[in-house]
Amino acid sequence: MRKTLYLIPGTMCNEKLWSELSNYLVDDFDLVHLPIPNDKSFDEITEYYSETLKGDELNLIGFSLGGYSAGHFTHQYPDRVSNLIVISNGLTELPSAEVKQRNHVLQYVKAKGYSGISRTKVAALLDESKRTDSLIEQIQEMDRESGIDTFLSQYHHTTHRKDLYQELACAPCNTFIFCSEKDILVDLSWYNEATFLASNISVTRISGSGHMLPLENPEQLAKYIQHCLA
Repeated sequence: MRKTLYLIPGTMCNEKLWSELSNYLVDDFDLVHLPIPNDKSFDEITEYYSETLKGDELNLIGFSLGGYSAGHFTHQYPDRVSNLIVISNGLTELPSAEVKQRNHVLQYVKAKGYSGISRTKVAALLDESKRTDSLIEQIQEMDRESGIDTFLSQYHHTTHRKDLYQELACAPCNTFIFCSEKDILVDLSWYNEATFLASNISVTRISGSGHMLPLENPEQLAKYIQHCLA
């Protein structure tokens, strides 16, 4: 029986985030794209998914903000999830400096409008070896399609987070974290393999600094997902 994978994108991303990865998974899995709804807190996002998703033994795959959202759902409904795969997120609260910076940006955009993510900022999300024009433009396109309403919603409602890893380590489901070893946006300072050896959390780091792994490393990520769900 084919497994269904529920895919949740990240900040200012949409289902195009998964376009390359899907090519490697579609023959083996049914893929369902879950948006992050606007104007909802994490508790409300979780309830939205609870009403949207039918059945148990769910396989959730979330990228960045979507990874945290999937983790929050799993924290609230651990018995409904079979496998949680988190990409480019450490399941932690945001650093206070980042919270302050995001709040500053939020107030600026409310006053001045949103002109979109710059090429420089997109390039900083990518490993140096992946900074191609086509990939940068693809990320900018998702940003444009998401628009100012989504930007304001995500910066307002999803900035304040709490650490989830301790609770998920005790959950009955499997939690897999996949990220780049030099991704400065992912805090895994809490993870010690010996400490979590008996838990259901495992962490895999790949070389490089890229954050946008579904687009940067789709084949490697697909093999990882297939291994996790084997």
